[in-house]
Order: sequence, then C-alpha cells, then structure tokens
Amino acid sequence: MLARAAPPRPGGPPERPAGPWRALGASFRVAWSGLVETAVHQRNMRIHLVAGLLVALLASSLALGAGQQLALVLSLFLVLAAEVTNSALEALVDLLEADLHDRARAAKDAAAAAVLLLAVGSVAVLAIVLVDAWPEVARGRWAALRQAAAGVPLAAAMAALLAPWPRPRALDVALGALGVGLLAVLASFTRSPVFTLLAVLLFCVALAAAARRRTAR
Repeated sequence: MLARAAPPRPGGPPERPAGPWRALGASFRVAWSGLVETAVHQRNMRIHLVAGLLVALLASSLALGAGQQLALVLSLFLVLAAEVTNSALEALVDLLEADLHDRARAAKDAAAAAVLLLAVGSVAVLAIVLVDAWPEVARGRWAALRQAAAGVPLAAAMAALLAPWPRPRALDVALGALGVGLLAVLASFTRSPVFTLLAVLLFCVALAAAARRRTAR
C-alpha cells in the first residue's frame, strides 16, 4: 500500500511521507524511550539493570557453551521485558483506578508476581549454569577476580547513574567516563564478546536514564 502525502502545512510545503526505514527507526526510538523511561521511574527496573550487568560481567569471564550463554541471555531479557510490561500495565491501570479499586490492585499484584517469578527463575538458571560450569569457574578463578576488580566499580558507577537523587551534571559525566573506561578494560580480556556487548548496552541505558532525569528537572 502506497503512503499518502500529508496535507500541506499552512505557509509551507507538504510533508514528505515517511519511508519504511524512517518509520522503522522511529519505532526503535520509541521502544528505546520506553526502556529508558522505565529505568527512570521504576526502582525494580534499576535493580534488574545492575543485576544484569553483574551477570554479563561474570559470564564474560567464563568460556561458556552456546546453550549456557543462550539460557543466561534469554533469562535476562525476559526479566527486563517483564518489568517494562509491568510498568506499562501499572500506568494503564492507574487510568482506571478511580472506578476499579479492587481489580486495579489485583492486576498490579499479578503483574508484579509475574516479574518476581521470572526473576527467581533467572536466579535458578544462573545457579544451574554455574554448577554445570564449575570446573571452568575453578580453572578461571583468576580471570574472574580480574573481571571483578573492574566489574565492581563499573556496577557501582552504573548504580549511581541510575540513582534518583539530584547531583551535578559533572558527576554524571565523570561516572560515564569511568564506566566507558572500565568497559574498555573489560573488553580487552573478555572471553565472550556477546556478554561484553550486553554489558555495554545495559550501561548505555543507565547513561540515557541519567540524561533524561536531568532534562526532566
């Protein structure tokens, strides 16, 4: 179906119809905005993001099999997706809460329970992967300690960026620069580029959330 041109604007030429690539880019921007907005306003989402970063850093220090990596990645993204869905459902229910008090509460509780179940399941998956890969963990304990030396301050910087307390812009810039530097160090001796890229993505969410919180003041 051909896109129709928008009606001419007063005093200007008609707008050009958005092409498929522009529309696709707009949909990605909207989705990214929803993810960042959830990180700004939902405490549990901030906890999941920091926990996801720690899991990604741990997995990047081990030579895991494809199945183990897939299990961890799917578990992490399922928890994040469930938290975003829970946030959307809470916002929708709040619009109806004046008329549906009990049902609104039940809907919110059920959505929160779904996130909790997925989070518990993700912890179980992590435990199973670590038990199965324990010989690799024991052999690579020095690599894991080296990863922790850079990963712990990176997680702390990310948690500070996500924190809702007010702070000067210079502090956010310093935390962002520290995080980028630590990610570069971690990438130099990673054993899983997939999990290193995942750590970069999660840190970018924290940077975007900090920037949005500043502009919203």
